[in-house]
Amino acid sequence: MVKIDGPLKFFVIALTCGLLLSCNKMSETDRMEVKSLAGEVNSLFVQARKKIEMLKIITQKLLENTGKTKGLFGDNRYEYTKNYVYYTPEDDGHCEMWASGYMPIGASEKRRINLFEHLCPDLEKIYNNSDFVDNIYLTTYDSIVMGYPYADMHVYLKPGLDLTRVWVTYRAAAEQANPKRKTLWVNPYIDAIGRGYMTSIITPIYQGDFLEGTLGIDITVDLISDKFIALSKKNLMIVTRRTIPVAMNKNSLKILKIKGLEKYNYLKKEAENKSISLSLMMTKSDSKDIRSIAAWILSPENEITLKVSGEEYIFFKEDIPEIGWFLVELKKK
Repeated sequence: MVKIDGPLKFFVIALTCGLLLSCNKMSETDRMEVKSLAGEVNSLFVQARKKIEMLKIITQKLLENTGKTKGLFGDNRYEYTKNYVYYTPEDDGHCEMWASGYMPIGASEKRRINLFEHLCPDLEKIYNNSDFVDNIYLTTYDSIVMGYPYADMHVYLKPGLDLTRVWVTYRAAAEQANPKRKTLWVNPYIDAIGRGYMTSIITPIYQGDFLEGTLGIDITVDLISDKFIALSKKNLMIVTRRTIPVAMNKNSLKILKIKGLEKYNYLKKEAENKSISLSLMMTKSDSKDIRSIAAWILSPENEITLKVSGEEYIFFKEDIPEIGWFLVELKKK
């Protein structure tokens, strides 16, 4: 056995302690990579806010121009159904219109639809110039939707819907829930028109104190996962402020064994955008390990060592401030 004395002994002790301490922390390289990726995710959401704020200005100016009654398309573009729904029956490459019939569509409503047609070029431009917008739309107080791209709304939505009551993307922007009339993000929900789990940024459109409608930009959870974490070799997940795992790659799913926002199967028509079950919150998990992770996510600490199924993992998180979510990496010690 080699005996180590003098300065060399102290060097070996210091080196050993340093290595042990480093094993208890995420490496600086890992931290920087997580911070960089969180910044990319945040940038996507910031771009969505800029786009909807721009569209809000355009829409408000359009509503002030009441003399613009001639639409961009002829009325023969639309059809009535036997349930009084008034809609675009086929995709002609432009925006889709769907009026539920909750308020009968007469001459005055058709003039409003003609007015809203002038938004179509802007909806199309925003969608086509973005790689993350899944749907962009205006929903009005009289249950008219003008959206892009075409989504076969008449296939999914039930006639006679009062969209001001049943759509979370309208209710959340309205006066009662949003008295300061802010542009805001909606908690993830199940989309009513077949696109699965969704998050949206919405903003109210007022004329004076009257709520004319709301604008929304939808981003699918699948896109967020596919674009940022699905192919990573790291163990990554994106979690909401309510501790719902929005996106998890296969590596983290294998370790944590928790249910996230997976593919949603539409077995019937949905009357509304449905809120996600609170049972998916990590704080409500039956597993003590998962509840401990959730408590840490909600704490101010950005790094911690926790046990999962008896194995120790280092957890590191970075804020996604625009939407109030977190990007989390976990790494086995």
